[in-house]
Amino acid sequence: MSLPTPLSAASRRTDRSPISDLMQRALAAPDLISLAAGFVDHATLPVEATARAAAAVLADDIDGRRALQYGTTRGDLKLRRQLVAHIEADERVAPGTFADALHRTVVTTGSQQMLELVCEALLDPGDIVLVESPTYFVFLPLVKTRGAEAVGIETDAGGMRLDSLEKALAEIAAQGRLDRVKLVYTISEHSNPSGLCLAADRRPELVALVNKWSKRQQIFILEDSAYRGLTYDGVEPPSVWRHDPEARCVILARTFSKTFSPGLKVGYGILPEALVGPVLDLKGNHDFGSAHFNQQVLAEVMASGDYRDQIALMRSTYKRKRDVMLAALDEHLAPVEPDASWTRATGGIYVWLTLPEGIDTGPDGPLFARCVEHGVIYVPGAYAFAGPSPPANHARLTFGVTGEAGIVEGIRRLSAAVAECLVAVG
Repeated sequence: MSLPTPLSAASRRTDRSPISDLMQRALAAPDLISLAAGFVDHATLPVEATARAAAAVLADDIDGRRALQYGTTRGDLKLRRQLVAHIEADERVAPGTFADALHRTVVTTGSQQMLELVCEALLDPGDIVLVESPTYFVFLPLVKTRGAEAVGIETDAGGMRLDSLEKALAEIAAQGRLDRVKLVYTISEHSNPSGLCLAADRRPELVALVNKWSKRQQIFILEDSAYRGLTYDGVEPPSVWRHDPEARCVILARTFSKTFSPGLKVGYGILPEALVGPVLDLKGNHDFGSAHFNQQVLAEVMASGDYRDQIALMRSTYKRKRDVMLAALDEHLAPVEPDASWTRATGGIYVWLTLPEGIDTGPDGPLFARCVEHGVIYVPGAYAFAGPSPPANHARLTFGVTGEAGIVEGIRRLSAAVAECLVAVG
């Protein structure tokens, strides 16, 4: 007789990842054009730069063995110094301005681990996290696994609306639950899924607003900046983190998965002082420190100038592919459904599509099924909303991994599926 498996409450709260289902569908149909997978452009992956860096790391016998040994939980000191210097250059401040951030800089296994560590350090069942609507749909399960509640905050072309955020905080306070609010989560650059950025003038106001509502305990801001550096139209404004000079409330999470190589899985975060110890203790339980050799390779890439060149390549590649996708939407979808709209990203790899409410884009809806029949796949927008009744007329499209011809054909197939759905609904 088979006995029941006594899974933890956290495990029982964890659903199967929608990404796994999308990948399974794609693998089952090799000819499927994926406008869903948020992978980086395959042709831009830096094989030669990585090979040079790995050879340089292993060129010296002593240094090579050190690179192949365990590292520290906090991360390699040389790399962390480079990361702080990189942020200083990125924020256009003098070298040494952020020297005090060095000991608060933690290297992680991609930025996803930092998101998980922050949730693990802060959230208990019944706690509240305020997120953009729509938001990064892989973050929402982290909140759910901790037994916390994600509350969606309205967005517009400038990202999270601060009036909506304050209204939500006021309502939560009126319910006597303000002390359960632990975190505000924002994707400041080229949001996954919308492609939009948090407006420059909202960034200092966000910090001030969160500190204003931190009545009896600190509410933290988690700034997910995975696509920082991939701006190809305009200049990136100072980060949200930059507006927290006292290191009081902003957690900065960044990664090299989108700007260099996802295979290296190197990310990092800069934490407020109060969270450094707890996050390091939890990370020690996870892995004793992220892959030491990969950190050495990345440090060499940054020192050689290859990282700068790779960023330039990716910007030009993605700008061209963005233009191809937008032109294809104008040519194929606009004539089919004039009321459809989509974002025009200034960076990153995503376009957010909004269709009339009568067209159900959900995973069990008619459009998704017809798209699969036509040989194209997207991410249903419903995944990206907190709460039990998400809108069902959005889709996330990506131009990251698919080639230019595939993007055009994928949009043509998507448009054909939309046309069939319009006929079906009359």
